[in-house]
Amino acid sequence: MIKVKFLLHATFRSNTAFELVEQGNLDQQALHALADLSNDPEFFGIFRRRNQDAGSSTRLAYKEVALLFYVLQNEGELPHYFKREYDDETNLTMARLVLEGIFEIKVAEHFYSGPAAQTFLYDSDERTADRRHPLLGMSYSAVRYAVRLNEADTLSLADKLYAYNTVPLLLAHSNALRTVEEVEDFLNIGKNDPLSRELLKTWKKHEPDPKFSWISWSRKQNGHHDTRLSATYKMYISPVLDELSDVFDKTVRVLAASGAFSFKVGMNREGLLRPDKFVAYFTAFDDLLTTAERLALVLKTYNAQGVPFTAPLDESGMLSWGMDRATDEILKNIEGGSWRATVTEKLAASIALSKTEKLGQEERIDFVLKKMMLEGVDTTTWTAA
Repeated sequence: MIKVKFLLHATFRSNTAFELVEQGNLDQQALHALADLSNDPEFFGIFRRRNQDAGSSTRLAYKEVALLFYVLQNEGELPHYFKREYDDETNLTMARLVLEGIFEIKVAEHFYSGPAAQTFLYDSDERTADRRHPLLGMSYSAVRYAVRLNEADTLSLADKLYAYNTVPLLLAHSNALRTVEEVEDFLNIGKNDPLSRELLKTWKKHEPDPKFSWISWSRKQNGHHDTRLSATYKMYISPVLDELSDVFDKTVRVLAASGAFSFKVGMNREGLLRPDKFVAYFTAFDDLLTTAERLALVLKTYNAQGVPFTAPLDESGMLSWGMDRATDEILKNIEGGSWRATVTEKLAASIALSKTEKLGQEERIDFVLKKMMLEGVDTTTWTAA
């Protein structure tokens, strides 16, 4: 993984291409868009390009960075108050602000920001990353696809990245798996199926509802896992749809003897065409790894679909993992908020930023991948940096 150089003693200056606008001076449209931040005591306003032809991108400005922007109107080292609590996170923040163009860094009497500053921010080149594993290659292809799209809306772009490698509906059987009952029949977990009775010995079943589009199970005899207090490790099991029934049968038998506290599967055709159609949850990473070793042997003859932006657990891409933040909900009626969703949101923002720079396609991809490291994502594994 690439590393950021130590920037504490570097000389910086505020980039005159940006202006700092306090929230009280924003127009009504901007204030409406930022309504959720209006009560944040640390929120100051926005950084906005003076020349809108160079790109209409804006950046949120919080008080500490806004003060730094004013202090560094004239070039100089970081002020004492900023250095006093200087740590790895501060170092990453300064590198990110230089890459975003808010500040410029001085090297040999010249100032650089944006992609031109990359050489002076990083210790090694991410171009050499090994993407031979199917999942890593898939994630890289997803980034390349998103960079090539002429997509102005970052939310829409994030959705497209999140859904990458979903099987199109037109390739699925026309009338299959439209209802929960049809999915249960397909997986042999209807009310009278032996597998369903076996599952109920160990697991409590949770039916889907309009806000939670999954059929899910939680372990009966297990201490309650409070997702608000501790992180949750999730294992993705991603077979092609035609083999899901067999894979589901074999997997749930392994999960019964594992440290998993919950698992879920898509409730309809749309959910089962997703790459992340089948997910198991763990409180301990060691339990996840042990279970993955057992499943890799059991599932080695099946074909993988593969979940992009997850870390591989086997050679084919059938098994991979991610981690949800401690505040995320698992079994409650809430979708989203996962690590993979966070990654795709950050990717979309980084891709949007790359469009404001005059870069070729490969340069934009390189820029985006390096920017993701500053956002806390190791793009060699798609785990937290």
